[in-house]
Amino acid sequence: MSNRTRLAISAATASVTLALAAGTFAVGTTPVSSGVVESQSAAVQQTTSTALLSGNAPKAKVHNYKRLTKKAKKVANKVRNDWRAIKSIGGWRAGSRYSGDHPGGRAIDVMIPKWKKNSRLGWSIAKYFAKKKNAKKYKIHYVIFRQKIWTVQTPRWRKMANRGGATANHFDHVHVSVKR
Repeated sequence: MSNRTRLAISAATASVTLALAAGTFAVGTTPVSSGVVESQSAAVQQTTSTALLSGNAPKAKVHNYKRLTKKAKKVANKVRNDWRAIKSIGGWRAGSRYSGDHPGGRAIDVMIPKWKKNSRLGWSIAKYFAKKKNAKKYKIHYVIFRQKIWTVQTPRWRKMANRGGATANHFDHVHVSVKR
């Protein structure tokens, strides 16, 4: 891709973003970046406009993705594709106070943005993976959110003991563990 094409894509993206923010974008219009780019290809305009209008926000970053098991990667990818409001997913980490799932690459932590006001987003993710057919499809072992746990062995939401804080009690993230 040439520098001119990259510049055209950047300019088109910026113009469409500003137009969307201002509420003035109409499908079929030609975004132009204050004389920086004189002409843009129709393909660049269409791709940029379609991507921004369809809500294709950037996908969440999954930390230590490569060290996750195939099953955990499948869960992380589902979250990344279907819940674009999510910006960060914790994956593998060396230690865990409560289980071997993170060190084993079998767990993810879906971080909920503005979690104090956004529990509905977290519950939509937690309940999705706790649904019987989805738990079977994704090989879910258990799900924790807002100090409640759902397991395959006891498939209902139950209160957990207080672990002392928002993160330890899973108020700011949904923890999803998959089977071995």
